[in-house]
Amino acid sequence: MQKAARTRGVAEYRQHHFELDHPGQWPPIAGIDTVIRPHQRMDGVEEVVLETGAVKQQRKLIESAGAFKKIELHVTDLKNRRSLNHSSPSPKRNYQEIVLIRRKPFIRPQDFHAFISRILFPALAKAPGISDVHYHLLESAQRRKNQSSYQAMLILGAADALALKQALAAEDFWITASAQQVHCEAIHTYPVAASYLFTKNGRPTLPQIKPERKPRLDPVRRKLPPAPPRARRKFGQSPFPSAQRIPLSGYGPEDVVADNRGRLLCGVADGRILRIDPERRVEETICHTGGRPLGLEFLPNGQLLVCDAHKGLLQLNTETGVVEALVQYVDGVPLRFCSNAAAAKDGTIWFTESTNRYDFEQYTGAMLEHRSSGRLFKRSRDGQVEVVLTGLHFANGLTLSNDEQAVIFSETDGYRISRFWIDGPRAGTLEVLVKNLPGFPDNLSRMQNGKFWVAMVTNRNSMLDRLGSMPGLLRKGLWRIPERWQPKGFETAWAMQFDEQGNCLWDLQHSAIGYHGVTGVADSDGKLYLASTEEGALLMLHLNQSN
Repeated sequence: MQKAARTRGVAEYRQHHFELDHPGQWPPIAGIDTVIRPHQRMDGVEEVVLETGAVKQQRKLIESAGAFKKIELHVTDLKNRRSLNHSSPSPKRNYQEIVLIRRKPFIRPQDFHAFISRILFPALAKAPGISDVHYHLLESAQRRKNQSSYQAMLILGAADALALKQALAAEDFWITASAQQVHCEAIHTYPVAASYLFTKNGRPTLPQIKPERKPRLDPVRRKLPPAPPRARRKFGQSPFPSAQRIPLSGYGPEDVVADNRGRLLCGVADGRILRIDPERRVEETICHTGGRPLGLEFLPNGQLLVCDAHKGLLQLNTETGVVEALVQYVDGVPLRFCSNAAAAKDGTIWFTESTNRYDFEQYTGAMLEHRSSGRLFKRSRDGQVEVVLTGLHFANGLTLSNDEQAVIFSETDGYRISRFWIDGPRAGTLEVLVKNLPGFPDNLSRMQNGKFWVAMVTNRNSMLDRLGSMPGLLRKGLWRIPERWQPKGFETAWAMQFDEQGNCLWDLQHSAIGYHGVTGVADSDGKLYLASTEEGALLMLHLNQSN
């Protein structure tokens, strides 16, 4: 799976595992073999979609990585939603079947392809009750001894097995029976027990085993408002407090939170979650997530939420070190860049995905692309996950309002902080709380007494803003050059505090303190703690000394 998912030229790689004890719903048709004999039965198939021109060079590698008996090489894919012809919304798909079709030996491939694409597929798309249908025309693996190959694969979805059975009994389907008899030697169907996606849009969805290659940039044009004058200043309007570094045994703490005993927790680049006593300067390792931990948030029961860029939304028992995965997939697709979370008192969890197009290691691609690919999710107490908002410009830190009637979140590439009402008379309303910020907002601290802190990575970059309205070819070229030559802000330590009306209460910035790239912030016992993916330490600010 690792090998196939990371093969260049593979656009999508998915495994469908079959239910072995249940027959499919495809009806018997005279002259067509629809009975799957014991020696023919398979436990699953791979669905491999290759990029144009990649068939020959990828054939051997894909075949060697096969988990099942059938390998799809040459693909013609027709997207289902554009082809379904229902006057009412399509029913929800909870059930799926794979249909494998073998053509008759004397039927020419081009005639068989025309039968699938122009007769069978349109008929299935019209059949009432079918919510999902697409097909692949296969360049089958070389025939093996005592084994037949297939030349087409259909994937059918419906609300349940009965709905699919009724759809295949409808007139829209049965008008194809004579054409099936002419073209098909065998049609074998399998109910799908589970499907696993390992490559999406040419990017592996498995945990990273090494830094992935850069994906292709797909820029959009976007005109941003001019940055406010504050963006040109390197020091804040509030006096900067005295500061102390708290060295760590790891590098790149992306976020920091404080527990009820004043101890600090952060995740570092090697995958560890650290706990630090800031007074005694004692550090301990609680666990290793196996990925790249980012945003942290305490649950009401004292356990820790961990947004892991590679593993998804995790829950950590801070006493035992046991890690549990809460959300790895949303609508069958793994989370690409789980960023930050906030927990309500009733157990509901709100969390963000900064972008579904780029990994954490290539986050600058999302900035250069200027495409809104971030999302906001809600995980209910029963474990159900709902996509609440899409089209966000690098969704990042979030917190709940004081009364928990709204979620407040930052959009790093949108230079703004937004509020989404989740309860009360304005429920479902999205509004901008703070607009046109002078820098890049990252994680937010937990709301306390109607106030929250915002970690500011650096000041706005005028070149990056202008690139949004420039031709995509220019940005694609910039994306190909080494990262050290790409536009960057200057080095600064920065945090801002706001209230629930969007008023700025504190503006703390210092550009000559030897700490920069602030991505996390936590307020505890009169001290403000800053975290940064660019540092091997936390920074402690003494707020009570700056009044």
